[in-house]
Amino acid sequence: MTKKPRQDEQGYFDAYAAYSRTLRTWLVAYGIGAPVLFASQQCFGKVIAKPDVVCPIAFYFLVGVGVQILVAFLYKYTMEFLYWGETDSAFKETRQWQVAYWISEQIWPEILLDLVSIASFAKATYDLFIAYASC
Repeated sequence: MTKKPRQDEQGYFDAYAAYSRTLRTWLVAYGIGAPVLFASQQCFGKVIAKPDVVCPIAFYFLVGVGVQILVAFLYKYTMEFLYWGETDSAFKETRQWQVAYWISEQIWPEILLDLVSIASFAKATYDLFIAYASC
């Protein structure tokens, strides 16, 4: 039995897609922009001279950005495999399509990975503020 799409389903999907794209853009921009902003401050030389302080901060920013890149790759290829299944019905019998379909039906991986990025950025930002406060 196939689910009949509701009339407002496309509207909900369009809104979801726009918000998802916006959140991903903001997260990556923050993960790149925040370190650049702090690097433009006078105290930066003192902070970067302490590898035991700056290395974990850089690590957390990179983790946050890396997770967002991972999410983009995951959903890009998930959607590509689903597209292939729509253009070639035999492809729907493959393991790749079945995994892609399963991923597309789940919300928790995207939520979890976004929270990992946000937590990573929060930790890096907090540590950065502490490092600058000690200058």
